[in-house]
Amino acid sequence: MMVVNTIALDDCSFINVNEKEALRYLGMKAPDEETIKLLKECEAELYKLSEPRAVYTEASVSVENDTVDLEFMKVKSKNLAKNLEGCHKAYIFCATLGIGLDRHFERLSKISQAKATVFSAAASSLIEGFCDYVNERLAKGECAVPRFSCGYGDFSIEHQSDILNVLQAGKRLGVALTDSYMMVPVKTVTAIIGIRR
Repeated sequence: MMVVNTIALDDCSFINVNEKEALRYLGMKAPDEETIKLLKECEAELYKLSEPRAVYTEASVSVENDTVDLEFMKVKSKNLAKNLEGCHKAYIFCATLGIGLDRHFERLSKISQAKATVFSAAASSLIEGFCDYVNERLAKGECAVPRFSCGYGDFSIEHQSDILNVLQAGKRLGVALTDSYMMVPVKTVTAIIGIRR
């Protein structure tokens, strides 16, 4: 059985919402004052409501042609194989900001669709920032390749279930998978970080 560890933050205010990235999610290059005001409001709400937690494990990596063996699953993917080429191990993680954001988004959607949209974009930026934090913490001092997630290239989104199962993400984080392999809470990410010698 693989060892699964947890990372939990009581405060994520040190992980900045990348406003430029949030605006990119909104498809805006030159936002108006109202959008900037909404973004600032949403950031403050995000820091109060977020419960950033992650679970991770370590697996050996074996790549042969287009097949990647990660101990707990075998994946046929040219893109993942290329990403993990030369790696001897990998960290596999699931990170989430918690179900509170989903509930707040639903409430906002009934009050202001504009604010709900900005909130979602800001939350997308925050989960990426949290993933960067997890990535840096796990791979500190090691030669890491860029993290890779299900749904990138030909790495099937169906492998979300393998990753969530090995990480016991349902029990440990309350993360569930829909029939279309989308994760709940919505602001949840799974990823693989390959490590080279």
